[in-house]
Amino acid sequence: MNVPDHPEEPLDSWLYADERPDPTPPDRGRCRVRRAHARTALSPSGLEGFDWVLNPYHGCAHGCAYCYAPSVLGEDMEAWGRAVEARQNMPTVLSRELRRKERGVVGISSVTDPYQPAERRYQITRYCLERLARHDWPVCVLTKSDLVVRDTDVLGTISEVEVGFTITTTDEHQRRLMEPGAPPVARRLAAMRMLSDIDIPTYAFIGPIYPTASLNELREMVRRVHEAGARYVLVDRLNLKRGVWLSLLKALGPDPVLLSTARRRLFLEEARDVFYPRAIRAVEDEAMSLGLAVSRA
Repeated sequence: MNVPDHPEEPLDSWLYADERPDPTPPDRGRCRVRRAHARTALSPSGLEGFDWVLNPYHGCAHGCAYCYAPSVLGEDMEAWGRAVEARQNMPTVLSRELRRKERGVVGISSVTDPYQPAERRYQITRYCLERLARHDWPVCVLTKSDLVVRDTDVLGTISEVEVGFTITTTDEHQRRLMEPGAPPVARRLAAMRMLSDIDIPTYAFIGPIYPTASLNELREMVRRVHEAGARYVLVDRLNLKRGVWLSLLKALGPDPVLLSTARRRLFLEEARDVFYPRAIRAVEDEAMSLGLAVSRA
């Protein structure tokens, strides 16, 4: 399947809340999606386990309150999640690069979600996967979306592939506050089970651990990803990059109890140097009790 360089569609499109897999709160407004052109597809990776990273989109409609991609990219945290660029020519650029760059593990993605809502329309991630499958490059996908199951036909043809799902909570109330544009975690777990059942390796990224999470909830998350077929777990703490705390303040504002818990654990008597070692240890202990490999991101 080939992606046209100039599809017959408006230069700009608008993704309204009722088109999202899980609508964002009204005050977030709508996410503008526009077509863009990429100069490169594969970027050298600084992430352990990846040789290259591929980001089919710039920006992300999931609007996660803890996202530090804006800080990494030097962008406005307040505007993040309101606009997305669909890099429509990336599959074509990727085809050229696969013929001349050294074969290595490709991580999809590092500063965006490859299966955010825009992917339903533009299918850039799918087209890129087709190119990677044709050259049989190793691929590791990380997403918060069950949309990835659409591409099992392509993923199943790649000899070295795995799909990771970010699993951050079992509490849908907290998920709606912290990840307003992302699908519910239950759908992610169902997708993980589906992929595992057809022998596409999966893993769980429990990260970042919410500063509002209970130790019992963390143990429950480990049990649920184990039941869903995850082969291993990565765990990470919250990274307080520039603008993240202000974003959390806004996201947790409707729930003063959660906001108070987050503030206490991050800054006061339960500072993150106390809470996070305890939380990560709870994940590790539960994983080990189930015979599930676990490592820190």
